[in-house]
Amino acid sequence: MQISTQKIFNSSQGQRGFSLIEILVALILASLVFLAVPSGDDTQKHRDLQSAVSDLERSVRFASNESILRNTVVRLRISLDKQPIEYNVEYGPPGNMPLPDMPEKTSKSLEEDKAEQAKIAQLNKQFTKVEEFEEIKHELSEYVTVNGLASSFQKKILNENDASIYFYPTGEKDAAIIFLSTDEELAYLEIQPFLSETRSVFETLKTESVAKKEDILQTRMDEVYKDWITQ
Repeated sequence: MQISTQKIFNSSQGQRGFSLIEILVALILASLVFLAVPSGDDTQKHRDLQSAVSDLERSVRFASNESILRNTVVRLRISLDKQPIEYNVEYGPPGNMPLPDMPEKTSKSLEEDKAEQAKIAQLNKQFTKVEEFEEIKHELSEYVTVNGLASSFQKKILNENDASIYFYPTGEKDAAIIFLSTDEELAYLEIQPFLSETRSVFETLKTESVAKKEDILQTRMDEVYKDWITQ
């Protein structure tokens, strides 16, 4: 019995407890690991944003092929004022179709504004929706917003009314950039005029400043647009 008791005593003496510093270090490391793993909501929002960008990429390819097959001007038209935002592919009349100049948005008189709206209405009358595209469901997640579109045809970032990208039977198309976002992330899709490839970029919005998220988003979009337009 004496020997047994001694063995137990020696064994317990060999064990050392954790110090307070070691416990604090372990807690800090565990918290860093926890922060590094995105929450379920953030992961879903990112997937929805990726899905929206992918669908727009497919729509661009569809519109480009449709223009060549129909031998006419085709456009991808995005209705930015609708909720949820809608977009569709439309084809114009056969043959050469001159597109009217679309001036940058500036302050205009009432008469000038009416004249421009009439010009846009006349242009819209010449386009018909592609039925095959309409049969496919194109819906954005509630987490995703299309924030604007700029193109070589419609200069400046448009974030209201309708914005369009035009495709031509020669295989050429408007250079364009489409902005999308969630609460935490910005994505933009760049479309090249002579290449079939597109380029998509995803960025986490930096919200450490006191500025509103809307202002941070708009500032970043303006920065990206300035870089894109000078390329």
